[in-house]
Amino acid sequence: MNPFYRVDNRLVHGQIISTWMPHLRLQRFLVVSDTVPGNGLQMTMFRMAIPRELEFMAMTVAEAAAWLNQKGFGHDRTMILLETIEDAARLFGAGHPFPHLNIGNVHHAPGRSAFTNAVYLGSEDIDLLRRLMNRGIRAEIQSLPTESPTDLRAVLEAG
Repeated sequence: MNPFYRVDNRLVHGQIISTWMPHLRLQRFLVVSDTVPGNGLQMTMFRMAIPRELEFMAMTVAEAAAWLNQKGFGHDRTMILLETIEDAARLFGAGHPFPHLNIGNVHHAPGRSAFTNAVYLGSEDIDLLRRLMNRGIRAEIQSLPTESPTDLRAVLEAG
């Protein structure tokens, strides 16, 4: 699936580099966040973590929606990293509908329930995900590529 859309509040980290990057044979990372592009320290850390032969970009949600709609990916295997479910919903709502969302890590916080040992969702997250799924997105929880993905719609309907 190209590009591969993933919510992981850690964004670029060892698990992404050591497991997802080779699994997807990535050529590009795009971090979509309204804060990261202006954070020099985060940008430097991410650039250091990503091998030099891979392209790395960070854009705000609005910039990313415009860029993604103009870009023809072809064979450039790309991972779109989003920090929150809200950012994913904003990207979709900004005019960039995408068909699939991988949810890999959402930290525990008050008011959130565990869906896996790495994904905790609150009622606002669930409402946003239900709206996205009603608009055609297939949402799955999957921390590692070696794990079987869990269809979020089935989990929510069963719960």
